[in-house]
Amino acid sequence: MRSLLLAALMLVSAHTYANDQGGQIASLVTFESAAARPDGRDGKDNVTSILNAGMEFTTPENISFHGGFTFVLGETFESGIHLGTRFYSASPALQIFPGLPMWSYIGGGISFLDETVFYPEAGFRIATSDVSRVDVFIKILNSDDETYDKHIMVGAGLTF
Repeated sequence: MRSLLLAALMLVSAHTYANDQGGQIASLVTFESAAARPDGRDGKDNVTSILNAGMEFTTPENISFHGGFTFVLGETFESGIHLGTRFYSASPALQIFPGLPMWSYIGGGISFLDETVFYPEAGFRIATSDVSRVDVFIKILNSDDETYDKHIMVGAGLTF
């Protein structure tokens, strides 16, 4: 019960801070799948997909900070937490369809699983409405453990 209360207090505080600073806080859910992965120990495949659920704080300077829970699917199920940051282009990079601007971004992060995993990422964020965005991205996982190391992940996310 105390953990839920603490989480609710932190969320309300973060939202208040975001509004005071002119930023925005939103839910962020992503799913990524391994486009390339090495064989692990004994020739077994490693990570096949990752689901992330968390929150993102975006500043007026087009920098965002995100974090939340991570669920890894592979030879075994695993969960942990992740933290990351992104830098978005100041103005939309493209506009393929009228009313759907696209921003490019680069970023990086860290996931705390059985082993620590670092990743750079690059992608596009597409504004689908005034309150929701779709992300399309690529990540390269790096770790001292071969279970996660040298995986190229392609994914999509939703911010709402």
